[in-house]
Amino acid sequence: MKILIVTHYFNPHIGGIEIVALNEAKELIKKGHQVTIVTSKLSGDQETSLQNGIIIKRVKAWNFFENKFGIPYPIFSPTLLGTISKEVKKNDFIHVHGAIYLGSLIASIFSQLYKKPLITTEHVGIVIYKNSFATNLQKLAFQSIGKLVLNSSNKVLVLNNSVKQYLSRITNSPIEFLFNGVDTKLFKPCGNIKKQQLRKKYNLPLNRKLVLFVGRFVEKKGIDLLLDSKTEQFDLLLVGKGNLPEKANTIQGLHVFNSLSQKQIAEIYQLADLFVLPSRNEGFPLSLQEAMASGLTILTTKENFNSHLNMSTFGRYITLSPVDIKNKINELLRNASLLKKLSQEARMSAVNEFNWTKHSINLLSYFN
Repeated sequence: MKILIVTHYFNPHIGGIEIVALNEAKELIKKGHQVTIVTSKLSGDQETSLQNGIIIKRVKAWNFFENKFGIPYPIFSPTLLGTISKEVKKNDFIHVHGAIYLGSLIASIFSQLYKKPLITTEHVGIVIYKNSFATNLQKLAFQSIGKLVLNSSNKVLVLNNSVKQYLSRITNSPIEFLFNGVDTKLFKPCGNIKKQQLRKKYNLPLNRKLVLFVGRFVEKKGIDLLLDSKTEQFDLLLVGKGNLPEKANTIQGLHVFNSLSQKQIAEIYQLADLFVLPSRNEGFPLSLQEAMASGLTILTTKENFNSHLNMSTFGRYITLSPVDIKNKINELLRNASLLKKLSQEARMSAVNEFNWTKHSINLLSYFN
């Protein structure tokens, strides 16, 4: 079977969808399928390449919105039309990531033209920005581009209930849940001795409570709220890219890590005590799955989570309030036995639920 995956970005660009697309493709190849990915060509990327058995076709794109505003929305060259037309025509099934991207729109049009089955995964849905213009522009994109893509889809896949509820108001296409996987051999807990060794390796305090955030330093991730919730009771670790607010320069006990490899990120999860993601309307981010696989109790907003999982067994919900975030962090850090119990449950849930093999089997079933 020949499968085409369309994404707005791909490795080496860093992001959750990039990781999902890569692992999804690797699993499909293991099962004997041929996988082609069409994505954006940014500075330094090769136009055509082979990576882990995946055929990668890149189309030149203008990345102004991400570079200027932190909004991941490349504007493709018109050659995208020809590239996607050829690839849709010669592949059996089409899978697009993100309903409002230009690549998804073009792929949906040619999927209809060539009568090829189309699956769309919508990871996020609407993100509410402080800038109302950005939020309204996004809503307009869903009502136009997104609606066309979703209505062309044989199946729409989502990661949580809030996204499903929003999309059900736009499309009549069937909507299903499909968890992304996580590498539970890479992301795993460690004992106290190794935790101390890792803290020394990364020049972090040995006897302080360490609260971790992993993600881009942008508004929708709630980075400003997390900085406002910082207290003397813990140190805060930030792993990601982007520009931090100016107030970050005045915060004591703040440790920032940029440009880490996946192996290094896995080690940072291992040395931390608690994971916090106060983001807005994100679907079900990979960082939550990685944290759970690493045996970390998680704190996140209800909108980010899938209600198929019982959050009370391995974490707590937070509101978009620095006071609530601060109180929940301190409450858990003061209760070592509860934190240990929740951490163990987080690991068990990740091993049982977040599996790339299971993901690929379920994905293939939607093409039949």
